[in-house]
Amino acid sequence: MTSLRHSQLYPIWLLILIAALLPGLADSVVRAQDEILIPPAVSDSSAPQSADKLTTNNAVSSRRILLVIDSRTERTQQEMAKLRAPDGPFVKLLTKGWSVGSGRDSDVQIVDISHSVPDDLKELVAKIDPARLPLPVFIDNGEIARSFQQGCTTPLDEWTFGWLRTGNDERPIEPPPEPVQVATTGHYPLRGNHWSVEGNWNPTREYVIHHLRSTHGQQLQTGWQIEEWSLEELKSVHDDLHDREQGFRGRYAGTSTSSSSSSRSGSVSGIQKPGKASR
Repeated sequence: MTSLRHSQLYPIWLLILIAALLPGLADSVVRAQDEILIPPAVSDSSAPQSADKLTTNNAVSSRRILLVIDSRTERTQQEMAKLRAPDGPFVKLLTKGWSVGSGRDSDVQIVDISHSVPDDLKELVAKIDPARLPLPVFIDNGEIARSFQQGCTTPLDEWTFGWLRTGNDERPIEPPPEPVQVATTGHYPLRGNHWSVEGNWNPTREYVIHHLRSTHGQQLQTGWQIEEWSLEELKSVHDDLHDREQGFRGRYAGTSTSSSSSSRSGSVSGIQKPGKASR
């Protein structure tokens, strides 16, 4: 009888143990989702190519992609669902050796402002308008060098993350344009991949007009009345001029590269994995 009573108690103790562990298991699942723990799959030519793994040190990890999000908003939830889909950009990057997670050494570091922001990023993140989230940017020594603007026809996909890291647009074919969600006059084709303007990643319309007239005046086509253009058109023409000047590959700038850009970025025969970035 004693052994029978003990055997009948086993399920009760098991249930108590499971109940005690459930909160911890739930936290583990959340952390796993944040770290995007998806095992590598077979090679896919439609994703950026892999290079050597980033060396873990302050000099290298200070140059990386940040994906700043607010997981409390519907917009972020929808965009992250697309990025994390089985055939989405994150999986394609992971199959090529990229890492995506919340750690500083991730190739794409996810920074969720609804949680604690790392101390070294608080000042930078505080300058970002929450209305623009989710926002992917490339930082170099604490400054935003390249950023992405949604609604400018360019999709947020694995090729955009590749451009953010290298400055080279290596899309094999032009994708169907995303719906335009920004102001435009129709004078210039939009692009979502933006270079900072003299270190200013979020310039005003007047700032870009002055920069184009004073620095790139001779490169502007005769008859262009840029004072009538929208901000996103002005930023797009600046991006294309930057690509042409520096020899980066761009959607409208052609595919030739200069010796100056090659010396900075290494081979540009394919999108480079982090570790081969251009400034």
